[in-house]
Amino acid sequence: MNKISKALCIALGAATACISVAGCSSEKVQRTVYELPYYDGTTYEEGAEQPVYSSELWRRNDVNKGEPDPFILDNTEIDGFYYRYGTNGSRQFVAYRSTDLDYWVDCGIILQNPDGWKNGWAPEVVYDDPTDDGKNNGTYYFYFSMTYPGAESSKAYDTQKDANGMSDAPHSLFVATSKSPSGPFTMVDFTDANSCGAENVRTINAGDYGYECAYLKNMLFEPLATNAAWAQIMPERVSVNSDKLCNNIDPSPFVDPVTKKKYLIFNHERQPSPILIMEMENWLKPKPETTKVLARCGYYTVEDYEKAQRGETVETYEFEQRTNKVNEGPFMYYNAANQKYYLTYSVNGFQDATYAVAQAVSDNVDGGFRKLTQAENGLILSADDGGNQFATGTGHHSFFHIGEKLYLCYHKHTTVGTVDDGRHTAVDEVKFVTIKDKNGEDLDVMYVNGPTVTPQPAIVKGMEYADISEKLQSVTLVNGELVNGSDTKWLNDGLLSYNMKLNQDFLNTYVKETEVSEESTFELTFKDYETIRGFMIYNSKDLSKAFRKIKNIEFVTEENGAEKIYYIKELELDGKSNFKYNEFELMYGNYVIEAIAYGGGVYAEFNALNVKTIRFTVEIPEGQQSVGLSEIAVMGKVN
Repeated sequence: MNKISKALCIALGAATACISVAGCSSEKVQRTVYELPYYDGTTYEEGAEQPVYSSELWRRNDVNKGEPDPFILDNTEIDGFYYRYGTNGSRQFVAYRSTDLDYWVDCGIILQNPDGWKNGWAPEVVYDDPTDDGKNNGTYYFYFSMTYPGAESSKAYDTQKDANGMSDAPHSLFVATSKSPSGPFTMVDFTDANSCGAENVRTINAGDYGYECAYLKNMLFEPLATNAAWAQIMPERVSVNSDKLCNNIDPSPFVDPVTKKKYLIFNHERQPSPILIMEMENWLKPKPETTKVLARCGYYTVEDYEKAQRGETVETYEFEQRTNKVNEGPFMYYNAANQKYYLTYSVNGFQDATYAVAQAVSDNVDGGFRKLTQAENGLILSADDGGNQFATGTGHHSFFHIGEKLYLCYHKHTTVGTVDDGRHTAVDEVKFVTIKDKNGEDLDVMYVNGPTVTPQPAIVKGMEYADISEKLQSVTLVNGELVNGSDTKWLNDGLLSYNMKLNQDFLNTYVKETEVSEESTFELTFKDYETIRGFMIYNSKDLSKAFRKIKNIEFVTEENGAEKIYYIKELELDGKSNFKYNEFELMYGNYVIEAIAYGGGVYAEFNALNVKTIRFTVEIPEGQQSVGLSEIAVMGKVN
């Protein structure tokens, strides 16, 4: 990633000026301030579509290239690295590692399958060290789905037809092991005790099946026992005596923090695809008799689905039936704060702009999940029903922590609106918001500050500087007028304002902007002086309430025991990054704005200052009635 040199940040010599500053009263006070040299993230390299940014303070998803269906393994406690895996689409898998989640080093091919294997999808990795002796001599288990030679025509498969009447090549689940997260991984052979361990060996008698398949020895699920168990919970899909191979994708290993039991969560490939969970005796020994259905596509609960099959009328989940009828890419998260399990998953097809991540909640890991409604923020990550003109195809995700903060790793379309140019990896922060659920009870629900496409505060563990806005003691309006019902508290609640179509009841209640009806000045105050290097102000999600610039930015500092004020005259919004213009009008040199980037705004970085108070002024653009401010971020030194 490009880094802005310190020379650029201090290119302007400090100058003094005598200016009028609006205080708490109507009187204006004359103060001597010092012009602050800064960089505002609007410098473009020749031919570049996006401006240069400093990775010391900021990150940006639109340049964070990576694979679809990304999974990030936090291995930092063992070797100091994060590892990233994803869909390759071929017969091999690769991995990347990073210390800062910004610069990734290619680990090379970590698993190479024989010729003819293809469609390697959605890998996830879990580390297990049964000895727990602190020596880190455990094993990494690499779960994935793939097809293999003859799969398209094999009598072993219950194939499905796509919209064009063509047979798909269904996937099977496999697992490979390694002593290193960077591989090489070796495919497990369940007929070989040296490969899978004596306790996991299974005998394959060709006469038990109505077909021959050389890859039965490598398949995670043995078809006869698995289908016999699944016939009890999915009779519409599997018959009791079926010997056909199990069609599954998107394996996700999960250890229940409460019981310490091991589980594998995955989805059945045939549409409308349900999500299943199976307990594992160990990471190589499934227990098919424990399989349960966690979610049914198009229904809020499994119970609702079962009622519908009996002819009863139930409420259906309309958004899940826009394109492909799938519940896929499952990932389980346990929230220790409220002792609830969150089943998160993707809906609609990955090719479609409306691909999105949804959430369901339960008190139990293996059942009882209820999908949340849009009024409860049921869709935690989306392209706003295709209305987001900067990011589409946002889905298939995983979670990871940096310190106490939770982050979502996902993919989105490289070219907005189409999958034709591929998908790439993105990362955004996850918050929990306490709401009143549909029964009037308190419930913590997930909310994602994304998808973002403009520069955002960097998130690297161990960085010298990070967003410390949560340390602000007060956020006040010192001059101007708030819109009736608005409040300055929403300027620092940690929630970015997103979406104009989906989840509107939730957003209107819980994710609000600080809105002003006239030119207004805000003051941010820390309890003590903080060392800061950057400052960001987020814009409104509503184009009709968006600011064009922030002016009169003051930083009240302390130097040699004396107060000193540094000053930035104005930060103008970079229209190229924050606005989408009408392409037809552009041909005639007219800049007609069609859309604004959610989560965008202005920022400045500068040499470190010891700051107690920040002030800034927002003006109302001509023709607008108000301006909404979504959030602020202050890049300060981490104590």
